Parts: sequence; structure tokens; C-alpha cells
Amino acid sequence: MSYTCEFSEMHKVLDRIPPSNTQTGGISTIWMCVKDYHRVFVFLGCGNMTNTLDVAVWQATNAAGAGAKIVTGKTITQLAGGDDNEMVGIELRTEELDVAGNFDYIRVQTLNGGTTGNNCYELVVFGCIPRFAPVGTTEFDEIVH
Repeated sequence: MSYTCEFSEMHKVLDRIPPSNTQTGGISTIWMCVKDYHRVFVFLGCGNMTNTLDVAVWQATNAAGAGAKIVTGKTITQLAGGDDNEMVGIELRTEELDVAGNFDYIRVQTLNGGTTGNNCYELVVFGCIPRFAPVGTTEFDEIVH
């Protein structure tokens, strides 16, 4: 079977949290409209982990976060201090959102446990299988085909 679509034509980086050392609290992506995608994939890449880490996908009705609530079943199993170099993925079909309630926006939120030491991780959110292809690639510095 021949497949001619480029990865970058079918997967758009919607937002990312660059590799960071974080201590307490958490980090959130922006609110992203995902109504033009059939799926979303969240990639979490961990480095040195000294505290627990929770990650959840939230949904809302607009870019300001109106009516925000966690998407059912879209939280990771808590990572522990010492879970160095783990990779975690969260897959979301956009029909899993509260579509009847007009929930078209998501954000990904991380929460670090503990009060000492840092967690080092990065997070990338991809819009996958666009309703209108190809997707833009302006978030990349370079794409080599």
C-alpha cells in the first residue's frame, strides 16, 4: 500500500510546553480549538523526575476556558519521582468531548507534587487527521521531506 501524505500535512502542533524544570504547581497549554480535527494526541516526554506528576486534558466552550471540566478518562496514571525518561501518550477522539454542550476547546494541564526538587519534562499537543488537509506548518523552524 502506498501512502503519500507527509506526517506534517496530517498532524499539526497545536501547542507545546518546551522542556522545562518545574518544581511545585503546574503548567497549562493554551486553550486550543480542536473542532477541525478528528483526533488529538498529547505526547509527554520526561527527563529527570523527582516528584509526582499528574497530567489531564480539560475541555471548554471557548478560548477563555468557559465551563472548563476534565475530559473523562483523559488523565494519566500519576508518575512518581524516579520515573525518569518515561514517555506517555494521551489519545483523544474529538467526539469524546461534550459535543452536545459545544465543547470545542481543550487544554492540557500538568500538576507537580512535592515541594523540593524539580521535574523535567516536555509536552506536545498534536491535532491529528484534519477535517481540511493539509494543515499549516508555521510552528516548525524546518521540515525536511
